[in-house]
Amino acid sequence: MKSRKIKQKSILRAFTVLSTMTLISRITGYLRDAVIAAFLGASTYSDAFFVAFRIPNMFRRLFGEGALTPSIVPVVSGLTNKPEEEKNREIKSIIGTAVLVVGIVTLLGVIFAPYFVKALAYGFTKNENLFSITVNLTRIMFPYLFFISLVAVYMGILNASHHFFAPAFSPVLLNLSMIIFLLFLKPFFYMPVYALASGVLIGGLLQLIIQIPFLKNNSLPFVPIFNYKSQSVKEVFHMVIPSIFGLAITQINILVDTLVASLLKSGTVSYLYYADRLLELPIGIFTVSFASAILPSLSSKTQNNDIEGVRNDFNKTLINCMLFIIPSMFFLLFFGDTIISVLFKRKAFDIIAQEGSYRALIGYSLGLPFFSFNRLITPIFYAYKKTKEPVKAGFFAMFVNIIMDILLMPLGEFGLAFATTLSGAANSFLLFSFFTKKHYTLSLKPALKSCSKIFIASIISAIVPKYTISTFDFGNSFISKIIVLSLCGIVFIVMFLILLKIMKVKELESIWKRLKRI
Repeated sequence: MKSRKIKQKSILRAFTVLSTMTLISRITGYLRDAVIAAFLGASTYSDAFFVAFRIPNMFRRLFGEGALTPSIVPVVSGLTNKPEEEKNREIKSIIGTAVLVVGIVTLLGVIFAPYFVKALAYGFTKNENLFSITVNLTRIMFPYLFFISLVAVYMGILNASHHFFAPAFSPVLLNLSMIIFLLFLKPFFYMPVYALASGVLIGGLLQLIIQIPFLKNNSLPFVPIFNYKSQSVKEVFHMVIPSIFGLAITQINILVDTLVASLLKSGTVSYLYYADRLLELPIGIFTVSFASAILPSLSSKTQNNDIEGVRNDFNKTLINCMLFIIPSMFFLLFFGDTIISVLFKRKAFDIIAQEGSYRALIGYSLGLPFFSFNRLITPIFYAYKKTKEPVKAGFFAMFVNIIMDILLMPLGEFGLAFATTLSGAANSFLLFSFFTKKHYTLSLKPALKSCSKIFIASIISAIVPKYTISTFDFGNSFISKIIVLSLCGIVFIVMFLILLKIMKVKELESIWKRLKRI
């Protein structure tokens, strides 16, 4: 029991580091998006950039932190008791194999960029200039995949050693690089959008460089060797390959969403991007942080066959995560229009862009609990080195997304976003079913009881300020919107905490006590 409490405290400590760094990253990310919105708005140029940026990002999620990091963590964790020389040799072999594979993919991506753009945004082929710009941007940014994939490898190595700071902080460098290039270096480029793309490339390089001092300080290797017969390489590949298939399904969903969006009115791709960026704020700060923090603990417990420990960790982590995710969902649903106005509405980003982005945000926000559940339960499959079930669930979810995209296409950006939510819900149901049937019973009764209370508290806390404070006329200036949003946020948080206390949600008190001790 004492050991479990220590492990929970360790998870919360890791979560605190990850969430803090992620918050800083999201703040700089907002500044980045605000600068992009001010200079590009929701235009053909912004559509071109977001499509071009999405292509290497799709592969990043396949070969980067989406597959490599969670596959590397349990393998490197298993090397803990090996002799230092053998451990370092195995880690170097993993790095070397990643360098070769991702390097080849990057080269092919630059060569075949026009075909990727055609596949992702066929609607752009109707405009020769738009298509040409998108291809050029793709070729500039595709090498970003090489840098960020190595960052993902180093992230897995560092996380396995319970170091979370450097990988979590590195996105800040990407954001700052993009901001600096767009604000100060654009006169040196033919178009501002090319300056932005160059900022992505340099930002990826900076993300890679910052990992090296932390690897050195933790006595971890970072130089590659090419040893394909390494047992660790085989283990990582055994997990990565089915993971790539599973993640490919997610990327196909994105491809379909973008393809359909490119067939709709100009700006739709950008509406989905801005809405997704807001959605990623709670997911990045809370869900991803909890999922990353719990993986080393789950890997350790599965190796010791501690089934009860796995259940306990998952349920507590799920409840702790939903303490943030469910209220975030309702706050975005009720106040998302004002948030978008405050964050983005200036210069090229007009009222039409605001309304379109908010419609997309509504569709996405409804899926927040499902997206978070999927991110939290997937590490259990990785910890058990069972990756086929997520692939099967993902295939079904992909078909749901494609069908719903087509059916909901008349609803525009809301329909495409809501199709993603329905796909996420289908994925959640199957992942839970697969785990309980094929592995070990995972009871959600404790979590559901607490989550229902969190749900009730959240919706009441959102309704009250929405239909009281928001009804007063504070004016339409930027400052007045900040005042309204701040007042609504304060009332929302205070009411939420009071209601949780009244309903005796013990996890709130528990997480508060643990965080105060860290």
